Amino acid sequence: MENYIERELKILVSKEQFQKILNSYEFKKPIIQTNTYYDTNDQKIKHMNGALRIRTIENTHIFTLKIKKDSITHYEYEKEIQTTNINEIKDPEILGWIQQYDIPTNIKPITSFRTERYTYNFEHGQLCADITSYENHIDYELEYEYIDNHDGISFFNHILNNINTKYEKNCPSKIARAMNDQNLCVKR
Repeated sequence: MENYIERELKILVSKEQFQKILNSYEFKKPIIQTNTYYDTNDQKIKHMNGALRIRTIENTHIFTLKIKKDSITHYEYEKEIQTTNINEIKDPEILGWIQQYDIPTNIKPITSFRTERYTYNFEHGQLCADITSYENHIDYELEYEYIDNHDGISFFNHILNNINTKYEKNCPSKIARAMNDQNLCVKR
């Protein structure tokens, strides 16, 4: 189980920029993950600036609840589970998180997508290079997730210098992109 504050910077890039970054570092072998997100019919979790998902990587299923603290910081509650059915979760810790944030029990799957994720670890964080396949499109995202207290934006910009760009928030979350692929961010 992990329960911590997550800081992440994300940017959509072109396929060419993505390939250049992949060639700039020795990324680990990619993992394939399927993300299924849940909410209520009236989008209660979305309206509280949160997201609830079950991520599947091979035979491992991970429950995650994220609640936004500010533009780059989230409270993240995460734990491995034995099911992909949200209604079968009986773990008291997970049920406590759901109760803590007053999430109703009538949640249902709202979207699902597949991500091919490459990772490279730096001293203070991790660079993720994601190819995400949605129902109607594919996009390329770079994410710098940092846990140590440092100037993450300057460090991410140092990485982005390799592709002649700077960090400027240019996209909504993957869940938002999955929910509305008509409102894609402008790709650089």
